[in-house]
Amino acid sequence: MEDRKRTIFAVVIGLIIVAALVYSFGFALFSPTPKVELPDTASDSEPGSSEPGQAGGVVVEVTPATVQSVIRSLSRYESYSRVIDVTYHWGDGQSSAFVVRVWSDGGWTRTDTVFPSGVIEHSVVGDLRLWLWYEDGHSDTPQAVFEGSAAEMKSDLMQRLPTYEDVLELDTDDILAAGYMDFAGHPCIYVETRRKSFDGVDRYWVSVDNGLLMGAEIGGEGTPSYRMVSQEVVSPMDTESGAFVLPDSTNLHQARLIVQ
Repeated sequence: MEDRKRTIFAVVIGLIIVAALVYSFGFALFSPTPKVELPDTASDSEPGSSEPGQAGGVVVEVTPATVQSVIRSLSRYESYSRVIDVTYHWGDGQSSAFVVRVWSDGGWTRTDTVFPSGVIEHSVVGDLRLWLWYEDGHSDTPQAVFEGSAAEMKSDLMQRLPTYEDVLELDTDDILAAGYMDFAGHPCIYVETRRKSFDGVDRYWVSVDNGLLMGAEIGGEGTPSYRMVSQEVVSPMDTESGAFVLPDSTNLHQARLIVQ
């Protein structure tokens, strides 16, 4: 009798677990989310059209209510190189401009940042480590390389870029505008957000082709306190560039040819 009770009890528990799994995952298992297809901003079709795309996806209208979902559908290039122009503004019309050369491959990122003074900051971030060194072009002294944890020094930070994925953490009320827009010749998702820490708004232009930030303006009244514009993106990056080689010839990462 006891064995029968234990058997019935085990069956009941099993049914409860199955029911819980079906309740939790049923929609994902039996009602797959339609594939998001981003429109071609160069075409004559209106952005936000709900017409099915050639690949069977659904063209999603970008609004403050949907832009977070659309951004989640993007993925960055696995391997690329480019040049970024960054300008900081402060005070009465004062500004400082930087030129950042970037190589990225398989989770490794090298940046060469030219300061207004002419000093060049070199950095490599990868495998949760950071390598950093400087050169001023006027010294023959061997370059000292700092190596440390990259826990707080993300590749976006070393490129002097805001991480646009932060938009995903915002309340919808803090997203002021969103849509598809051409920026510097690239079809992009545009999103404008309210900055809570000080007056002003943040604006991002994210490429629908490569998932990279192509332009950004951060805060400030009138003139943004920060502005960046990306030049043309080359993918994959040049595997012969030696981007991940330290001054002592240590090769931290061998870039591999990746076909997009």
